[in-house]
Amino acid sequence: MLYFITLNKFLILWQTLIFNKLHLLKAEQEHIKSLNKIKVKPYSWLSYLYFFFNAVGLPHGLLFTNFLTPIFYIWLWKHHQRFILIGLFLILIPYDIIHLILGVEMKSFLISNLLFISTYIFVFAFVYFINHFKHLERIFKQILIANFAFTLLAVIVYFTPYRETLWYINKFTESVNHFSRLALLTYEAAYYSLLFVPIAFYYLLKVAFGQNKTNSFYILAMVIIPLLLSLSIGVIASSFFAFLILFIINRNQILRNRNIIYVLLFGSVICLITLILLGLFYSENPVFIRITNILSGADTSANGRTVDSFTMAFRIANLKSLVFGSGLGQIKVLAPEMVQIYYNYWGKLDVVRIPNSLAETLAIFGLSGLAIRFFIIFYLFFKTKVLNNYYRTSLFIFIFIYQFTGSYITSIAEYVVWTLAFSNVFKQFDVKRREYIL
Repeated sequence: MLYFITLNKFLILWQTLIFNKLHLLKAEQEHIKSLNKIKVKPYSWLSYLYFFFNAVGLPHGLLFTNFLTPIFYIWLWKHHQRFILIGLFLILIPYDIIHLILGVEMKSFLISNLLFISTYIFVFAFVYFINHFKHLERIFKQILIANFAFTLLAVIVYFTPYRETLWYINKFTESVNHFSRLALLTYEAAYYSLLFVPIAFYYLLKVAFGQNKTNSFYILAMVIIPLLLSLSIGVIASSFFAFLILFIINRNQILRNRNIIYVLLFGSVICLITLILLGLFYSENPVFIRITNILSGADTSANGRTVDSFTMAFRIANLKSLVFGSGLGQIKVLAPEMVQIYYNYWGKLDVVRIPNSLAETLAIFGLSGLAIRFFIIFYLFFKTKVLNNYYRTSLFIFIFIYQFTGSYITSIAEYVVWTLAFSNVFKQFDVKRREYIL
């Protein structure tokens, strides 16, 4: 009898402990939920800053997120990410020592090093954010709606004297001058398009897989209209090839989804009708002219972002070291010398930039820097199993292609795309999950 009384007391005590444990666990979960609710708004405001206002009033290449770097670093430090710079310094310091030995213009060298470190800290903060924040979809939705509202405002502003506030006006191609493209408050239409790519791809895939609750027409309008108005040929072409390659890789799974087939047929018909109408009634439109110029090699912008960028980068690196490059901040210093040597130009040269992240890597860090860049890309590609997710695969293919045609080495918009491609986000687009659903 004593045994059963003791056992009964033990069971009662055990039940009490389990109940208290479950109660504390539930309370902790509720606390975490409340924290997530509190955190959504600050992160939303930060996402608005990143997407809409990051470059307002600042020189080309400098962003407000650069000034917020100390805050990002303190935030990471408080979350026990205290040694994030070690990996960067293990690669950067040896290059800096070599470049100092080869000779650098010190002011540009130091400023560019600070900017490079700032970019690294932002990227690491973004990596930590998307791995611990559970409301990324909500932020994407907020940006999509706000961006379309800004786009409608930009259309109105287009017909006013303040057009240049929200539109990027420059020479579009040979024989098409002062052409306006949507850029909102960024410094260039191509950069704005690159910012928008992660959100555009997310909603295009939601429509393709029938995951959207909102009418597909409205979502496609909010995605496609801003991209078309920005008319970034590099972004649009890279996006097209990204989805084409994605389709080819996963054709067996995708073709079993009727919704995707309907979307593809609808999109193809719309594009075909648009091309036919443009060809019949507006054959001399700027888009056709630029595509013709690109194919014939007469488009200075396309040439400048591709062949000319790599040619200039090779020559700038070769002025110091083809293996290790010329160093951070040295492109604008060495470009005039390079132009004088190879092009016999002795006038005053404006600031020269290389609008291509791969070519810029070659100019700054040489062939060894390019090798390290591709090693990291392919290592992360296999390490994070990019091909297991449609969204991540499409982003990876896009940015891998786009790096040959544009961007620059400290572009946080480019690194955001890379980061999303290498992170475990949006599991609803996992290939195995989609196969199960199909």
